[in-house]
Amino acid sequence: MTTPGKEALCHATAGRSAAKPAIGAKPRQRRKAGAANAAKRTTKSRKSSATARKTSGSKKATAESNGQAAQHVDTAVTLPSLLTQPLGLEGWAALEPVILASLASAEPLLLIGRHGAAKSFLLERLAEALGFEFRCYNASLIDYDDLVGIPVPDEDGESLRYISTPTSIWDAEVVFVDEISRTRPDLANKLFPIIHERRVQGVALERLRHRWAAMNPVAADDGESDDDPPYLGVEPLDPALADRFTFLIEVPDWDELTSAEQTRLLVDQFRGKHPFPIDLEALVHDAARTFALLCEQLPEHLVAYFLALGSVRASDGLRPFSTRRMATLLRAALAVQAARVVLARGADASPQDVDWQTSLWLAVQHGDPALATVGRIDRARQLALHRQAWAVSGLEADDPWRALLEVSDPVERVACALRLPGGVSLEDLGSLVLDALASEENQALRTALALALYLGCREIHGLPAVVVETLGQIVRRVLMFVERPLHLRTVKSPHKGVALEVQSIVAGMPAQDGQPEATRDRYACNLLRSLLPGGYTGTTPIGVHTLFVQCWERFDLTISQTEVQA
Repeated sequence: MTTPGKEALCHATAGRSAAKPAIGAKPRQRRKAGAANAAKRTTKSRKSSATARKTSGSKKATAESNGQAAQHVDTAVTLPSLLTQPLGLEGWAALEPVILASLASAEPLLLIGRHGAAKSFLLERLAEALGFEFRCYNASLIDYDDLVGIPVPDEDGESLRYISTPTSIWDAEVVFVDEISRTRPDLANKLFPIIHERRVQGVALERLRHRWAAMNPVAADDGESDDDPPYLGVEPLDPALADRFTFLIEVPDWDELTSAEQTRLLVDQFRGKHPFPIDLEALVHDAARTFALLCEQLPEHLVAYFLALGSVRASDGLRPFSTRRMATLLRAALAVQAARVVLARGADASPQDVDWQTSLWLAVQHGDPALATVGRIDRARQLALHRQAWAVSGLEADDPWRALLEVSDPVERVACALRLPGGVSLEDLGSLVLDALASEENQALRTALALALYLGCREIHGLPAVVVETLGQIVRRVLMFVERPLHLRTVKSPHKGVALEVQSIVAGMPAQDGQPEATRDRYACNLLRSLLPGGYTGTTPIGVHTLFVQCWERFDLTISQTEVQA
């Protein structure tokens, strides 16, 4: 296999294969158009996120969500399966860039999957093909002496030395810790330096290169599990231990395979042992060299991406990654890009076709330690934040869209756009308004949001017609509402409690004419009454009222004209 030259590396690092810009658009217009499209895609992903959360108890639903996330980019090159399908493994092909990235960078790798998913099989075959001195330890059974050997006093009796055994770690080139989630706490602490530093009790393991581990899925932190019953004895990894693994890969199970993959897997068991179709050692060496060159010539936009990722995760309310994890993710992205460049050459494709966005997504998707600590990751939400960070990182520092896209909440994004000194284009503002509406699935809450958006934008002339029509259709009932006496005796039983709650909220509105809140309360009163009797499905009047008041404050709706029709 040929080794990549500088020219190939330049193609690999040349740029960002984002969506194609509009023909004839200026560079700045193209960036804004790309940002607007990214915002729209983010909203769709957030809606997918809500659907995924509703069905998170289902293994199949989770698999479908993960599959949709994995196919988020139409890549120009289809990478061949060189590491898994030739061995009879099905459904692993999309994971091969990450596996090769781990081999090329010698970064720690953790496979997470159900029993019988071929986790150990793959790792053993890789070590065998690479000719490594391999040690496999079952973490639920071993003692520390099994790792370091038999301790005996030295000749003067003042210290201990270890007598090496055939299973001790000292001469190992690959260490595979199986069932790592069943490790005793006292032994888990001793695994930290092995995995992260390649040391035992401060002594360097000179020959050790690869640290691999495998575990069964842990029950999600909400008490639910994809497995019924959950695995006994499987505990979430200590966050510090999970953070030592650069790559954390969820491996596919039977019900995540297509019927064609299932058929091939059933038939393949009778075909004996398969060799790798390529020189695996040369492939890994090739990827390692490309990885080293990428590290020497670090693309600047990668740093901007991870800065943006940290920002959008924080604005979305997620716990921030550790400092180690952010640095690790950057290395992981470089390694994945190197692996994809090498695999692309095997498909007779140009390295220029290997886009950075997909490599970054693979690094983030398979680099979140929460998979081993809390048991489940909302992949649609994760994908939305990745796309948002990618869009932000491609903008100039003074571009107003940069500040907008760093805000993950679509409603707050509209509020920020309205507050921008120079504003945004009418078309872009319209897109943001529609994104905000699409982010709210409940009809009553969407009505409250639409009313606030209408009031915030009604003095802005020239908004796209589709935006005006959409808002008008939703809020028409509120604006045209004519107050009539509400006779509770005529309200049917299922809605009587809701009507009483509306009556209580309206009675508690204290604002008088001339006070700043008076106009707000008149709109709120019409909003609440217009939804009676049956418009509160999935929410409550207090929820609708609270959202409207919050949006009023967000959009700074100090309105003094246009009284509500009464």
